[in-house]
Amino acid sequence: MPPRATSRRPTSPTRTISATTSRFPAGRAAPERGPEVSESGRARPRRYRLRRIRRGAIRSQSERVAFHPLVVPGPMREAERAPRAGPRTAMNKTFSIHTIGCKLNQFESEAIRGRLARGGWEFRDFDEGASVCIINSCTVTSRSDLRSRGAARRARRIAPDSFIVVTGCYAETQPGRLAGMREVDLVVGNREKNDLPEILDGILAGMRPSEARKRAAARDDRGAAPMTVDGLLGHARAFVKIQDGCDAACSYCAVPLARGPERSVAPGALLRQAESLAAGGYNELVLTGVHIGRYGRDLSPPTALDRLVELIFEKTTIGRIRLGSVEPTEVTPRLAALARDGGRLAPHFHVPLQSGDDRILGAMKRPYTAAIFRESVELILRENARAAIGTDVIAAFPGETAESFARTVALVRDLPLAYLHVFGFSPRPGTAAAAMRGETDAGEKKRRVRVLLDLGAAKRRSFEESQIGSEHLAVIEGPAPGDPRSARTLTGNYCEVFVPRRGAVPRALARVRVTGASNGTLRGEIAGLGAPAPAEKAADR
Repeated sequence: MPPRATSRRPTSPTRTISATTSRFPAGRAAPERGPEVSESGRARPRRYRLRRIRRGAIRSQSERVAFHPLVVPGPMREAERAPRAGPRTAMNKTFSIHTIGCKLNQFESEAIRGRLARGGWEFRDFDEGASVCIINSCTVTSRSDLRSRGAARRARRIAPDSFIVVTGCYAETQPGRLAGMREVDLVVGNREKNDLPEILDGILAGMRPSEARKRAAARDDRGAAPMTVDGLLGHARAFVKIQDGCDAACSYCAVPLARGPERSVAPGALLRQAESLAAGGYNELVLTGVHIGRYGRDLSPPTALDRLVELIFEKTTIGRIRLGSVEPTEVTPRLAALARDGGRLAPHFHVPLQSGDDRILGAMKRPYTAAIFRESVELILRENARAAIGTDVIAAFPGETAESFARTVALVRDLPLAYLHVFGFSPRPGTAAAAMRGETDAGEKKRRVRVLLDLGAAKRRSFEESQIGSEHLAVIEGPAPGDPRSARTLTGNYCEVFVPRRGAVPRALARVRVTGASNGTLRGEIAGLGAPAPAEKAADR
């Protein structure tokens, strides 16, 4: 693949409309689609097309493909046909990674970073620019799509001659949209994400992208071991991916399309990784995945999330485990009991609600009712009254009436939740909800989102204030942002507490006493290192 002569990107080859989709009479050829020609052949002002590009309204025909593990844009397809000109001299072994989205994406970005670094690649900050820029994308909402495309444009502005790769969920579900961008050189779906180091090594050596992909797919050890990390750059807590994929069919969610069926990592591999991270100085592990509450059901013999947590406690020296999101029907008494005060499971549960109206939950294809959600919250609090319980709520789902929304607000207001993640409904291509009627108008959707955000902020303030005077086991994360004399700590029940920096060792577990609040930030002091906080009566909420 020859290096670029200048920083200007060549335009993608013009596409013609296929015979099966052409709007033109038989015998009449469809015109080539240039920047000023619409699909119907009518000329349009350039300013019209530029406005539509900025809004993200223009999509390529190839975007209709539901899945594609690796897509090569037009300019690269030309390079595929041209004679190979030897190694790519403009590419050197420097790279950056920009991650959008969930903790699972963060984990996978770190796994890619570690493998590239071990292969002799030099990591650079995204804003520095690098020869290769990897964007790990997200598609949970339309805003996530927009951020993913914006990251590619920003990467091109930072380093005009860089080789830009987009991977992740947006790359898996909408590869054509990304492949049509002038800024993007390579699109790699989630299924080949772990092959990126081999693919990039092949391209650096002068291989065509398709050849590099085939070589990576054919290696003997492919799929023999799960993605692993030595840590997480800049984080005091380590992430461990225990499963991938989701077999649920929630009507609004594109994640099953992006991640595929559920696949659990064998307990033995996870135990080895946990012990390795503990030996590397990490005291808290975050178990992450797409649907971790169903962990182990696909294994032989089957196991469960609560049993995995027990095994990690029994077989490793890790100080504490924190869970990712767990569905209401998957909060078991055994799991809740592991989070009792003084235990090694952090008393922090993220339990998605989505709606407090049973009719809307049915339309969402959620397998529970508002009453079941309430029961799961009460189960956790019976075991540990100081536990932090957070949730997700979608506002303005199709068919949500004022009465439906009021039931959601009433349920959230009534329960002692610690925080909310609020989303306005965003139709995702390929999902059932995208075709549903009864969409709420934009103004009302914005109002409902604001109501929930305000309620969530009030819940958060109330929960944090209730912690004043109590003592918690907290992980020391590092210097407090904007406060050079303080260190930031994170308690088991998900409260950020600033303590005096002197003697605060990053990654260590410390007993932190919350003494007060200042400018919306909890303040405290280190009462000791290493031992769990004693059980005590929870403060009134």
